[in-house]
Amino acid sequence: MPSMNRLQQGDTVLVTGATGLIGSGFKIRGVTRDVGKTKPMKDIIDQMYGPGKIEFVQVNDPYPVDAYKAALEGTSGLIHLAVDLGAVFNPDASVDDAIESATNMVLGLLKTATKIPHMKAVVVTSSNGSIYNIEYGKDINVSLNDFNENSVKMAREVSKDHPYRAAYIYCAAKARSEQALWKWFSETKPPFSVNTVLPHTTIGKPFNPAEGVYTTSTWLSELFDGNVKSPVVGFLAPGNWFVDVRDCAIIHVAALLDPDTNGQRLWAAGQPPVHINEILKIWREAFPNHKGAPDFDTPAQPLQFLDREASTKLLQKYAGRGWTPFKDSLIDNVKDRAKA
Repeated sequence: MPSMNRLQQGDTVLVTGATGLIGSGFKIRGVTRDVGKTKPMKDIIDQMYGPGKIEFVQVNDPYPVDAYKAALEGTSGLIHLAVDLGAVFNPDASVDDAIESATNMVLGLLKTATKIPHMKAVVVTSSNGSIYNIEYGKDINVSLNDFNENSVKMAREVSKDHPYRAAYIYCAAKARSEQALWKWFSETKPPFSVNTVLPHTTIGKPFNPAEGVYTTSTWLSELFDGNVKSPVVGFLAPGNWFVDVRDCAIIHVAALLDPDTNGQRLWAAGQPPVHINEILKIWREAFPNHKGAPDFDTPAQPLQFLDREASTKLLQKYAGRGWTPFKDSLIDNVKDRAKA
């Protein structure tokens, strides 16, 4: 690991949503709503790295400004991964409810972090959806200076049964909460670094051995099993770039540690969009005896151009390699199911 990092060996990092999909030399304090579900993950980390490297704390209500005060005591870094999906997928919730939930959680963490004497770095997981949506037939040059105003507009206009309503609300909440973060950062000028990471469709095998729904990874596995109604089918019509979960994790760690990344938005994007049938083809070649989904009759993916230079350099600096090959990620995502 490169020297001259913000955090030192042995420092403690708080990670919200630590048992999710995106969860080296540091002690980790993971925040969860149910400590009882963390044992499988803790056991495997204890086996790999020895006891005492990870602990879990329970936060039942994440929305009061001081909800994380006790959990943050004694930490030097914070990675905020968690998102309130209940506010996104609840058909009775409004886009304003989701925006308020996401914004309150982000600002509450930031404000609490200013009260922690040795806090050095905060990283917040945003999303490519904070910046843009894609449409068939429309290629796009994407700028890290943009925010997704279209999703805010559409989330307010579409009906409750619209197939993309949840996606619009999710993107709107990410966009508005990240805008609030950068406004706070500009006005407050905190004594610690603040960066956001914007993952695209995250794939690969979850590290957590516990049963659960790990969003795009789980949905991709459902498609592998032949479920043509898996939510990932909608995610790919049209689709975003992809990123391996390990690469996404490294970008988060690099944003936490690297002394030159303060105040930046960083892509986590390793593979340009591909047609869903290309994914099915890769699986058929890798697992010829597995019966999966048939091909889909959908248009070609629109091109999406983005500048990944900063993220690519961080990946090389902190992992010593480039982006994980797409084929490897796809196979890792489902190979355990192929054996079942």
